Amino acid sequence: MSTGTAIQALHLLAPLAALGVMAAGHALLCRIRPDAPILNLLVLAGVLGLGGLAAMQVFAVLAGQTSGDALVAMVLVDGPIYACLAYGYANFVNLGHASVRIRIYRELLDSPDGIRISELRAKYDEAGMLSTRLRRMLDAEDLDFDGVVYRIKKARLLAISNVIFALKKTVLGRHSELTS
Repeated sequence: MSTGTAIQALHLLAPLAALGVMAAGHALLCRIRPDAPILNLLVLAGVLGLGGLAAMQVFAVLAGQTSGDALVAMVLVDGPIYACLAYGYANFVNLGHASVRIRIYRELLDSPDGIRISELRAKYDEAGMLSTRLRRMLDAEDLDFDGVVYRIKKARLLAISNVIFALKKTVLGRHSELTS
């Protein structure tokens, strides 16, 4: 493989490699500091990934990248591509905030006797969020409510939740950013 071809391959792989640095850094940071806010660790991991991208840019120059235009193009293309990939990763990590319903399903699955509304409110109710989520799950006939306890009626989202929890456990070292 010629030097030019190797540099072109580096340009193609640099954003993905930087994302790998970010994800690995985030997984490591989550294990080193499990008590730290996930968002803070995510930002730090993003900076690590950006550092990895910058290191690959420097490597390209040291490996023989001579054209200034190509270097500018690399910075203008690889940076935004990495930013998009990092944004997607951050959204994956923050999926727990956007998907409280899946966590409630999971907790109900793990509690065959059901969960009292007072317990759910204590854990999830932020400005009526719990009521809205539970109403949607009742309207979709995913849950039964006997006036005291909620139980799973249809388990249609549990397969999705199992995949999400497995991925999050792999990355974060736990099922959710809300648990330790």
